[in-house]
Amino acid sequence: MPRIPGSVVIDGKIRPPPSCPRVMRDAMNFKPDKDDIFVISYPKCGTTLLTQIVALILRNGETFTTPLEYFSFIPYIEFTTLEEISKIPKPRCLKSHLPFNLFNFSREAKYIYIARNPADCLVSYYHHVKYYPIYFFSNGSLDDIFDLFIKGKVDYDDYFDHLLSGYERRNEPNVLFLTYESILADRRDACLKIARFLGEEYYKNLLKEDEAVLKKVMEYSSMEYMKFTVEGFFKMHFNSIPPVELQMVNPVLKNLAELMEESLKSGERSIGSIVRKGIVGDGKENLTKEQLQKLNDRIKEKTAHSDVMDLWKEI
Repeated sequence: MPRIPGSVVIDGKIRPPPSCPRVMRDAMNFKPDKDDIFVISYPKCGTTLLTQIVALILRNGETFTTPLEYFSFIPYIEFTTLEEISKIPKPRCLKSHLPFNLFNFSREAKYIYIARNPADCLVSYYHHVKYYPIYFFSNGSLDDIFDLFIKGKVDYDDYFDHLLSGYERRNEPNVLFLTYESILADRRDACLKIARFLGEEYYKNLLKEDEAVLKKVMEYSSMEYMKFTVEGFFKMHFNSIPPVELQMVNPVLKNLAELMEESLKSGERSIGSIVRKGIVGDGKENLTKEQLQKLNDRIKEKTAHSDVMDLWKEI
């Protein structure tokens, strides 16, 4: 019998297991301030890499030293209370897996959307739900995830609907549309492009003094560095149950604590890593020819009236 990762349904939408209806709805109704920065993506499309680059640019190339510092600097808006968001110093940067059509779009805020080819996203999502015990999917298979993914029955629903919501905004002056593949192909160019989008002062700062800050951004956003540090932050953060005082402030953390305790009792375990390969082509290597054909059929169905798949000539 096929296995299905844990989730919750909020207003008819599939959301990650610890999600709280109130916090999720607050995120969807959130009114951005002028100069707020948003990192938007479908799950497993390069969020961690993009967030690292943006944070380093905003922090003058300074990296993070603790999990708390890392996770609080650019938090997920749908897992963070409005009170917590109000305390974030300006310029405020938030990330979200919500598609553009499900939150308030402001002409005065800035949005960076990152997309990734669907085959690689699918395989990465499989490893994602294996990594977190709270999905109760340690015995699940890639075949299980494939069937759910192409039907849009995973966290944040249909991949293609989300992708199109970002692609349709790509020419807005306050939107920067990127692909994960383009960042991997030329990370230096991507860093400069992101910095210029955030503000000319950030761009100039990267290049001054023999590119001292840019060199730091490049070093601390490398796969080698992130495997050593960011991976450790995730393990430390999600291997310990949130303190009771934080659970009292944020109901998402209360839900997370209950799920962690339940997963421990049921013998669920974390498999793999959150910072994995950082490569292009994992989908083709892991999906069967039949699955790739089914995925291509789904692509044609969902993107028949868009040229979005020109971003990736072959799947």
